Amino acid sequence: MILEAKSIEKSFLQGQKKISVLKKLNLLVAEEETVAILGKSGSGKSTLLSLLSGLDTPDSGALNLLDKDIFQMDEESLTQFRANSLGIVFQNFHLLPHLTAKENIALPLEILGLSNARERSLELLKKVGLSERGAHLPSQLSGGEKQRVAVARALAAKPGLILADEPSGSLDEETGEQIMDLIFDLVSKEKRSMILVTHDRVLAKRCSRQLVLEHGVLNALS
Repeated sequence: MILEAKSIEKSFLQGQKKISVLKKLNLLVAEEETVAILGKSGSGKSTLLSLLSGLDTPDSGALNLLDKDIFQMDEESLTQFRANSLGIVFQNFHLLPHLTAKENIALPLEILGLSNARERSLELLKKVGLSERGAHLPSQLSGGEKQRVAVARALAAKPGLILADEPSGSLDEETGEQIMDLIFDLVSKEKRSMILVTHDRVLAKRCSRQLVLEHGVLNALS
């Protein structure tokens, strides 16, 4: 099992009122499994992803990722573990503007102190069809090219799990379809697991399992 979330609860204060977002939520993700999570705006999808990535902590519950309880790690250990075990693809790319495409892809490997950063970044540039664009800054790339770089960066350290947050949401329909084809192709070829957050039921059907986040819990898509 790649990921096991148990009884995750998360709430926020809105003025004097406590708003419960996640309620004893459970989630299992197996090796090489792709799971889609759908939900209305405000259902807690972004909150859930923040928790699964260790960027936020729950009120209660446990999260085992590759047999490690990440909520029990100190910040330094968690940062290192996240860099090694998780790849995240955001809707708005989040590339570093002062780094070239090649350098953005290599960054997670350099953070981990790995010696193959250059070779791996060149390999992934080729896989995402950007061999000729490695020396370009994000400002010199189209939206689709930026997302290709972001996908390559997410896969750079060969993480066990990819978290994809509406990765085609800021792209036009044709480019978005190309990006999703690329993501599913690379996740399959590199034998990774993926959690895909999306509002698109057709896209969700491409995953091996579909879940809906409603009233703070996950249920199978009907």
